[in-house]
Amino acid sequence: MANSRTINIKHVQSNVNYAPRQVQISDADTEELKDVVFLNTMMMVVMCNYAQTGHLGGPLSYAPANVAVHLLGPENGGLRYDIRNPKNAFSDKFLLAGGHCIPVCYSLWIVLYEAMRKEYEATGDRRFYCDPNVAMLGVDTLGFRRNHDAVESILAKNNLADHPLFAEAKIRGIRALMGHSESTDVTNDVNGGPSGVGVAKSVGKALFWDMAGAPEALKVIAFEGEFAFTEGHAQELKTAALAQQVGKRLRIFLSENNAGIDDSLVGGVIHEKYGKQYDIPNQFYSYGWNVFYLDDGSDFRQLTAVFKEMENWPQSDRRPMVVVAKTIKGWWPTASDGKIGSQKQLIGYPSHPYGLKMNSDYFVALAESFEKKYGVQFVGIRNGPTKTEVDRLVQLKTNVDVVLSVLDKQPHLRKWITSRLLHIASTVESPGFANLPWSTRADPFKDQRLRVENLPEKEFEIVVTHPTTGKEVKKKIKLFAKAGEALGPRRVTSEIGKWINYVTNNRLVTVAADLSNSINIEEMNLLGHYDPDTNPHATRLKSGITEAVNAAMAAGLASQTTYANKHEHRGVWSVTGTYGAFTPLMYLPMRIFSQQNQDSPFALGVVTIVAGHSGPETAADARSHFGIYSPNVWTLFPRGQVINLHLWDYNDAAPAYFAALQIAARIKEAGIIVIHVARPDFPVVDRSKLADTDIRAAAKGLYLIREFDPSKPQHGTVFVQGTCSTVNLIKALPLLEKENVNVRIVSVISEDLFRHQPKEYQRRIVTDASLLDSMFITSMTKRIHPIPNLGPLAEEYSLSADFDDRWRSGGSESDIIAEARLDLDSIFKAVKRFANERPDRLKRLEAALSFSRNPTARL
Repeated sequence: MANSRTINIKHVQSNVNYAPRQVQISDADTEELKDVVFLNTMMMVVMCNYAQTGHLGGPLSYAPANVAVHLLGPENGGLRYDIRNPKNAFSDKFLLAGGHCIPVCYSLWIVLYEAMRKEYEATGDRRFYCDPNVAMLGVDTLGFRRNHDAVESILAKNNLADHPLFAEAKIRGIRALMGHSESTDVTNDVNGGPSGVGVAKSVGKALFWDMAGAPEALKVIAFEGEFAFTEGHAQELKTAALAQQVGKRLRIFLSENNAGIDDSLVGGVIHEKYGKQYDIPNQFYSYGWNVFYLDDGSDFRQLTAVFKEMENWPQSDRRPMVVVAKTIKGWWPTASDGKIGSQKQLIGYPSHPYGLKMNSDYFVALAESFEKKYGVQFVGIRNGPTKTEVDRLVQLKTNVDVVLSVLDKQPHLRKWITSRLLHIASTVESPGFANLPWSTRADPFKDQRLRVENLPEKEFEIVVTHPTTGKEVKKKIKLFAKAGEALGPRRVTSEIGKWINYVTNNRLVTVAADLSNSINIEEMNLLGHYDPDTNPHATRLKSGITEAVNAAMAAGLASQTTYANKHEHRGVWSVTGTYGAFTPLMYLPMRIFSQQNQDSPFALGVVTIVAGHSGPETAADARSHFGIYSPNVWTLFPRGQVINLHLWDYNDAAPAYFAALQIAARIKEAGIIVIHVARPDFPVVDRSKLADTDIRAAAKGLYLIREFDPSKPQHGTVFVQGTCSTVNLIKALPLLEKENVNVRIVSVISEDLFRHQPKEYQRRIVTDASLLDSMFITSMTKRIHPIPNLGPLAEEYSLSADFDDRWRSGGSESDIIAEARLDLDSIFKAVKRFANERPDRLKRLEAALSFSRNPTARL
């Protein structure tokens, strides 16, 4: 062929080599570890057998590693924790990210706590005493997958309250044990289970302790399976953990058993012909991780060796760590040649749920292997399912006690367990944790300078000394602007952050893909980009386009504290964000964080989400980037647990945010603040022309832009939310006044802030009459009104970006605002119609009310 040539390209063909490493270990405790894991797994299947719910195969695959990290001791890479006070702020963080595997943790904790209880009763030594309100006991197996209300009455309802089997329940009742892991569970520090979210939070937790200056000894160990790492949050974690250089602080144990819920990974989801190339250790290695591999994740010698090697690895190596361990989903301690007794071993994805009938042949085979090993006898299991609820409860607790009786039959095992637990507990408190900088200063987010009334109105300069370089850093801060300046509210976000970081001494951490500058959080920091070695005091984290893990990381950061007093948070707050249209990617991690925050024994930090470029104003980027529907996911929380701020004017931003800050710093459940801002820079409004002239009015959530003219007939109330909608409504006011339109206009900045105002103010701004006789104008969707309880005819008169139930297109800002009917002319016509048709509207409302009183009357 004429003019042809040969070009060299490269084709990737080789996988990573698996290089052997020799690790010296002591196997003196191997037999005891094997005994504990047998008690652990038998306790688990007894609990699931009588609950007739839960998961089987996955928890069993984790059992040896779970026992190892809880009993090896920190010198061998195991957890540092005090079982008598497992929520000590300075304990290692154990994350059962594969949350459905929680039964294997419940059962282990029960074995450990019962060992401590029995040793205390045998010796009277207070070192072994565990507060029953902290401990997890055998009687708590009755609470598996039940809620608090159910377990509170379960014994009384079945006339078992005085039965000697359940005497423990008289001490503090029965503990409800959830179906997936929660941060309230003993050593566990994550609400795990949904789509890789739990493991995604691990990087934020590890990063927190690096930033806090914690000793090297404190580590984060997360357990997860290979299927979770096919999910987006977990995939993004691979990049995020390396970007933050968390090193050996983060250690992931990945159970690779090639089994999911209803299929295999390789040979199922992935065709087996690609199995060799679909190499999970290689995947992590290609992302820059420090990767270890075990041929047998149930072998305590291999587990000890790998955890010890990770513990002794140089801290200077900033690669995050993962051990990929071959496991068997459905593993059992005595299984041999694929059988347990005469029963074929249930393994792989079919073992995922606990789908066995009560006292099934398979359960009996498991139980018989335990009976043979320890010379005990289970009661009633060979007689089929129990006939009554009373029989079920009695048989459950009887057989739980059979498992625990091994601790009496073998006191040396009990003493080994309890001595290990005391040794491990002795490692938690160390001088390195006593004076961490963040733990010695009261919560800085309650500083009086951050109160709304104390915010400086004029631009000012701050000066700080960079703690690493010693150089002087100067920054100007502008929380308020003069009327007429072309500045949108998004511009204030960075100013807010700078002021918070100045007051709190750099306790507001930001992370936002490569949109940090675009959504105006880039300049929140005072000290530059964080690096654990060269700039450890900085607060701006580098990130890829990883919105999902950014939210998880922000939640992980906020979930930690350096203070033993659980009622006061001493840590960081975090900020993340993206286009409002993309923020649903962040919703799931934040929903889980909110649930954790509600029930956590600790006061946690607060996460701020910046829903930037919201509304149709993001015109030139076209409708893929419009935040019209998507940002409404941030209303999908219980009231009081999120504070949404819809900002339209520069001078609304600081008062609204710092009002939210005051609430969130003092009310535990208010753990999330969401800032909704649009892209355009509109002129700052002249507040002297508004009904509420207070420059800090937005702090009240709702405020009056225009009050009724008392000399004219009233035409109803207009609730307005959003940037172009509010700006153009204000521009339309002179035209409306010429037409003698007398409407009351309420700016809806935040219903959440409004609920915190005095009742008198709430009743004055939002009356029953104003709700009934109203319309709204919003740059978002009509599907979710700016405030609740608007009248039945409100939507008929209202304007929204989806007025015609169609997706908007794209173009210039003016093109799209006009297409959305949020331009000045459309707003003028809509409000005029609302005013002109008031008599007819009131007649319709009165007729409906009359009909409700007398349904036989005709409308």
